[in-house]
Amino acid sequence: MTPIRLSRRPAHHLALCLALAPCLGLLLACDSGSPATPPEVEEPRGEDPEPPGLLVDDFEDGDLDNQLGVTWHFYTDQDAAGASTITTEPAERVQSPGSDSDHALSFDFTFSRGDYAWDPFVGTGTSVPGDVEVGEYEGLSYSYKGAAHAVRFETSNVKDYDFYVMNVPAATEWTKVTVPFAATAQAGYGEEVEWDPALLTTINWHIVGADGASGSFALDDVRFETSAPVDRGPKNLTIHPAEPPEKVDLGDVTIDTPLQKKALAQLDRGYNITNWLEAGRFQSFDFDESYVEKLAQAGFKALRLPIDLDLYVTDVEGSGDDMTVTVHDDLWTILDSFDEWTAAHGLSYTIDYHQYDASFTFANEAGVDQAVALWRLVAQHFASSDRDDLYFELLNEPELSTGATSALTPSRWTRVAQRMIDAIRAENTKHTIIFGDVNWYGIDELAKRTPFEDDNIVYAFHTYEPFIFTHQGADWANMASTRDVPFPYTPERWSEYASDFGLTSAQPSWIWSQFQNYHINGTEEAVYNHIARAKQWSVEHQVPVICNEFGVFERRSQLEDRVAYYKHVIATFRELEIPWQLWFMVMDDEGTVIPEYVEAFGLEPL
Repeated sequence: MTPIRLSRRPAHHLALCLALAPCLGLLLACDSGSPATPPEVEEPRGEDPEPPGLLVDDFEDGDLDNQLGVTWHFYTDQDAAGASTITTEPAERVQSPGSDSDHALSFDFTFSRGDYAWDPFVGTGTSVPGDVEVGEYEGLSYSYKGAAHAVRFETSNVKDYDFYVMNVPAATEWTKVTVPFAATAQAGYGEEVEWDPALLTTINWHIVGADGASGSFALDDVRFETSAPVDRGPKNLTIHPAEPPEKVDLGDVTIDTPLQKKALAQLDRGYNITNWLEAGRFQSFDFDESYVEKLAQAGFKALRLPIDLDLYVTDVEGSGDDMTVTVHDDLWTILDSFDEWTAAHGLSYTIDYHQYDASFTFANEAGVDQAVALWRLVAQHFASSDRDDLYFELLNEPELSTGATSALTPSRWTRVAQRMIDAIRAENTKHTIIFGDVNWYGIDELAKRTPFEDDNIVYAFHTYEPFIFTHQGADWANMASTRDVPFPYTPERWSEYASDFGLTSAQPSWIWSQFQNYHINGTEEAVYNHIARAKQWSVEHQVPVICNEFGVFERRSQLEDRVAYYKHVIATFRELEIPWQLWFMVMDDEGTVIPEYVEAFGLEPL
């Protein structure tokens, strides 16, 4: 199916703009190249009679009052502590010319993150009065020029901002878009609800961008369409036979050290508590001892607690290695509670410094000093603990935690990590440290590393390969619309139509490339070889490695494929003697893990 149809007058250069707005469940694309397959191009409009459907606004009256009887609204992130601005004065937001017309809505903007925790945003939209029978229409069409954006259809049954959306790429010339409602998708972590046009309250054109960037957006000829069929579009993929690479043979994978034995015994069959303490400051125990107990009863043996440590700093004194920090008592309440609960229920415990708000950045030496001082304080706090299964994880995925838009240099991260290690060891020589490398804990980067001199470090990597399978439906990966990607690849379940997998022109070229090569990289052998590279390095240096993040986002993937993937990856970890910890939470609040997962993970429920 082709979720979005574009017609251009004249042809234009396609630019894609990448931005992340996790709290709103949105991700827009940024890529300077064109997608591997261009969208369908329609001929320019002639002097046609008034088309069927319901006109929302063509702006020919020169004002911001539309045909629904309401006024167009504009918004920025300023209500969320951001500082973005729409620089065009309100009286000048209907301008000439439009799309083959005299007028269009148009405005300029500048992004400024301010104190907002995520990427800045601006937008425009209209409310939809209750007397508009949206159920009579199949979609929405409009013409636009300017920034990449998400058309967001806000319905009253969505309570957590996870609205139905369609991402649309930037356009340098006027471009017509038709968005079938049937092709939109919820794009985030919120509760999945059924699309109901009768509950539509608002349509927003939501624009997200990088701090300091600026741009423009113009909108014209907005109309509810009586007919907006979802068709398959052109044949733009090839059905190949599977072409798996030759499986590597590592030979003897033995690491005969006490730390390797400890890691396998204590860190295997692990679980992450996600989208909580790493995403914002503690308010209450959303997950408490009862949840930890249920994890143990379900058969999990290790708990990784992602937490943004610097959210609790209340005072800073000094600088460099002499800096000291004071933290709010909430931090100790959290860390000590999970220390007590995991010990009571037989789970190892990893404190993972993990954040999304980029409040810690490598560009700011004072921020580095603070992170080092924080670890010194945490290490001191637990120095008297006799637990052997307490772990300190220095910094999850350094690029993600610090807001970097590209991989950090290994040398820069090594210098910062060494300072953290030294600060911990000055107070605490007992507890094991976990270190992950640049490029989002990348295996390739780890494989080039010389281990630290400290012999009480476990080296972590993350794997989400093949990415178009594990992240189908994920807005933060610019894959909200993708679906039904199988694992492993088979010709029988592949298609010549990219639209069958929800792939659109809004996805950047690297995603198209992964689809085009899935007959190679979507095989069990490719997944095995990727993980084996980490083990090869581990054996060479006789140090333990752990995969403390992997998994499959569930919203658009099929259960049979997730089970096949988990069985293969877990079998690989077992063969290579690598402990594992799952990222996506698969246990519900009642402590239930579905039988298919229990088998795939090799859990032994109590």
